[in-house]
Amino acid sequence: MSSHRDRDYPDDDDRRSSKRHRSGRSHERLSSHPQRRSYSSADVEEKPSSSQLSRTVESGSTSTVPKTTTETESGSKARSRSFVRPIIRSAVPESQLISLARRPAQSGRGKFIVFKIFFHFALIITLTVGQRVELYTNHFKIEFENNSQSSNIYQFDVDVEILMRDGSWRSCKRDERFQVIKTIIEREKFPLVWYDQGRSLYAKENLTVNFNKEYECEIKHKKTDRTNRFRFLLINLVKTYDLKIIFDFIQRKIPLRPHDPVRILEILLKQTQRLDMVNIKNRSYPKHQKLDDLGIGFVREDQTSYLLNCCLGDGRGLASGFYQAIVLGERGPTLNVNNTFCCFYQNYNLVEFITCYLGSDIRRSGISSKDQPLLVRKILKSIWFVTTHTNQIRKYRLKSFGSPANQHTFIKDQGSKISVADYFYEKWKIRLRHPHLPVVELFNPVDKNKSHFLPMELVIVDDWQRSLKPLTIEQRATVTRKTVVKPGERYGLIRRIVDERQYDKDSYLQSFGMKIQTNDMLAITGRLLTPPEIKYKSPHDESRDVIERVSIGKWYLNNYFNKTREIRSWALVLVSQRAPDERQVGLAKDFANKLPQVLMKLFQMKIIRNTTLLSVIKAMSKYGIRLNSSAIEKSDAASPDIILARMNELKTLGCEVIIYILNQVGDDIYHAIKFFGNVKLGMVTQCTRFDKLQANSEPRKMDMYIQNLSQKFNAKLGGINQFVSLMRALTSPSTRSDVFMFFGIDCTHVMCSRERPSIAAIIGSKDSTSTQYSGRVVQQYSPKGKISVEIIKDLHIYVGDLIRKFSEHNSRLPNKLVFYRAGVDDGAFQKVLDNEVQAIKQACQEFYGHNQLPKICFTVVKKNHNTRFFIYDKQSNQTNNVQPGTVIDTDIVSPNGFDFYLNSHAAIQGTSKPALYHVLYDDIGFTSDEIQQLTYYLCHTDVRCTKAISIPSPVHYASICVSRGLNLDYEGQMANEQRSIATSDMEEGLVDENIVVTLDDVQTLKIDFNSMIENTMWFA
Repeated sequence: MSSHRDRDYPDDDDRRSSKRHRSGRSHERLSSHPQRRSYSSADVEEKPSSSQLSRTVESGSTSTVPKTTTETESGSKARSRSFVRPIIRSAVPESQLISLARRPAQSGRGKFIVFKIFFHFALIITLTVGQRVELYTNHFKIEFENNSQSSNIYQFDVDVEILMRDGSWRSCKRDERFQVIKTIIEREKFPLVWYDQGRSLYAKENLTVNFNKEYECEIKHKKTDRTNRFRFLLINLVKTYDLKIIFDFIQRKIPLRPHDPVRILEILLKQTQRLDMVNIKNRSYPKHQKLDDLGIGFVREDQTSYLLNCCLGDGRGLASGFYQAIVLGERGPTLNVNNTFCCFYQNYNLVEFITCYLGSDIRRSGISSKDQPLLVRKILKSIWFVTTHTNQIRKYRLKSFGSPANQHTFIKDQGSKISVADYFYEKWKIRLRHPHLPVVELFNPVDKNKSHFLPMELVIVDDWQRSLKPLTIEQRATVTRKTVVKPGERYGLIRRIVDERQYDKDSYLQSFGMKIQTNDMLAITGRLLTPPEIKYKSPHDESRDVIERVSIGKWYLNNYFNKTREIRSWALVLVSQRAPDERQVGLAKDFANKLPQVLMKLFQMKIIRNTTLLSVIKAMSKYGIRLNSSAIEKSDAASPDIILARMNELKTLGCEVIIYILNQVGDDIYHAIKFFGNVKLGMVTQCTRFDKLQANSEPRKMDMYIQNLSQKFNAKLGGINQFVSLMRALTSPSTRSDVFMFFGIDCTHVMCSRERPSIAAIIGSKDSTSTQYSGRVVQQYSPKGKISVEIIKDLHIYVGDLIRKFSEHNSRLPNKLVFYRAGVDDGAFQKVLDNEVQAIKQACQEFYGHNQLPKICFTVVKKNHNTRFFIYDKQSNQTNNVQPGTVIDTDIVSPNGFDFYLNSHAAIQGTSKPALYHVLYDDIGFTSDEIQQLTYYLCHTDVRCTKAISIPSPVHYASICVSRGLNLDYEGQMANEQRSIATSDMEEGLVDENIVVTLDDVQTLKIDFNSMIENTMWFA
């Protein structure tokens, strides 16, 4: 039911473009940047001449030349503007100011020492750092026929349109486009071509020579059984790529990885699975599978059971699929294959979906007026919905809720008033089952002013929509249990994926001359590095160090921390959603008693009456921590106002640490506590969950739990837990006397806007032991709309500030700066190198003055990649994880870069995931051995645990800060949420393509911590 009386035909509502009259294409469009094409009339261009196509560019491709302004204006009359999703503009210009670091010759792969023996013989000894290990990796060798290695690939701009009832043509949906192109290609006997499901078609021949520019066909829709007429438009040749550039890169003839040719070959790999798979970049998910659900079932509208509490508890389910991508390594091109999982929204009607999301049956309870705007803002505004009651599929976005269907009325064409419920029975013979539920206001982005008010039960969540909403702690735990895969099982899954994919029978690969060697995974060689020594203080003599040995990535804590402080006053607060019962209060009191018992090592003494050990003053602690008073015990309701008032009261009483036990409260309460403590009042807070205490109530478990807790708040109070001598990782005698400072940098996402800012964190060490760190957290966004920012603006300010803190703490300046940077996409390496390394140099020039400038090493850390390693044990016939300390810097690494894989941790469950490191810049002059060993050592310095972690501690701390960054702006976030209640993702402004976006348009907002907290390890 539409709010406009001049409603068009039903077909018009599900096409996401404006109308175009049916006409031939006499004009063509060109773009030298196919990734940033505009589909406006200003892009109409003529077919290039052969001389124009012969112009070679550095990237190994040729592109056509645009027409003049006069010619484009005349062509604009032939084709009006189509609705396409605007392209996210980048504020960071392309550049190539600094060269990427190259791998030091032979280092890390063996040093060759030649001894001369007699006259004609020489003894060559190979010295390597680390024990050699034989591994398998989930890469498969790719081979090309000789004629394919030097062939060209042509890229064409194409479109597929559907004929509407009024005679106009509109752009098709993605699935329709591929089906039309496939039909026409087979019917017209095109040569080998492949399609990206967008506006690009690729071929090994120039199709503009022997083929028409327009073809038509008719296809019957499977669901509606309706025959539609389509046309395929071959608009123009955009670019030509030379495949030889791939092999030039592998043979080290060119320095930069050819991203576009590799991407085009990856599109070729996906052609046979287009109709049967949901493809998200390099990930594919079979459509025939049912999303994985867990929970309590009850009856759906169609009498089949569905789950009230699904796997994620909010209308989402889990799909399994696979990942495939081409890697250009030292041994040539390989195909990286891995199994993968993804969350999608369930294909439920809106009644079922909201029931699942809220966890209560709205058929009985309805939806409160308070929840309605929250549902729109938090979940519904970003989802596509479809309707099928008209026997046609229409797609909508949801704007708001209305009145109940039996009360919401409108004026019919005859002037009479009718309710929505009566209209659907009169018009469509549909008797609503839940007329008491509100209608929903839907709109199509083509015409946002035209609203449709429809009953919830007739609105369906469109299938296979990926959910980008972050998972809660509980959801992550659920997903982990479902997706964790042991190495032997993962090895088998990957083998099964490769076998089912049948690359050897793929007609596209055969026609192209490309073959995947799937007999077995690639066998490679790695090395096993030696772990560092972990130092603590002796409980008998605090001036003496005690060494703990690392065994399979972990060690035991049996001694004192290196540096502690007395805690004169502390509090324990139980925060509950509802009034706690006696059992809950009792467990909290037991925890308050148990904490000092675990921390204290008592002398022989008599305990009179039932006095708790909390009354022992200045007793020796088990780890060196001294709790010199009893806990101030409080119990409060889960209300931000009450929490703030209590924290103010405890601060007045001189409390140094507040331990919160959170009992069945939401994430918002945790965020409020951290905001009040870190930003508003300057109080050290440590949160723990009641269910965790309950699960660890057994004495031995409780000891371990309190041990982990004590490590965290000792670090927050400025203490030093373990100490690792990082200089022992360096082999050069000169570097051991240097003063090193370590940094970690991370960023949430490159796309940002005022409502969804990008959060960046810069962490720097501040003491000589490199165990205490300070951090700076910033938000960055553009007030103009949604843009892409691949770098951290104003980095020089924050780096300079952290260097100043280091100098104040140590009374000297560092002369070696080592950076670990996470959150960088492969295509953004050069931008980050040119801008962020330059910003670091600027900070040093401003702060060091006439002093000698420090040397810099800048390394990108990649956590989200799909390479895995396996060890096959012949004796047990089992496939196992690689051991902690395994490093790989041959075979599958870049031929021209300085990268390596390092598996520093022991996988608790599932298959271990190594980190991939790219050294982008290094004027310190590290050898491969040194940077690998130093990186491995830094993975043992995390203050929060007694085990090696997967990435170096500085960048791990930065990642923690980033994940908490938005919530630290608690008050600003609350105000922002009120502004954005009715704003959808589609309405969030995207910068117009004709507007120039620069870094000057990016605004940064530093989150100001309380001065008592800012330079502490609040993130521990």
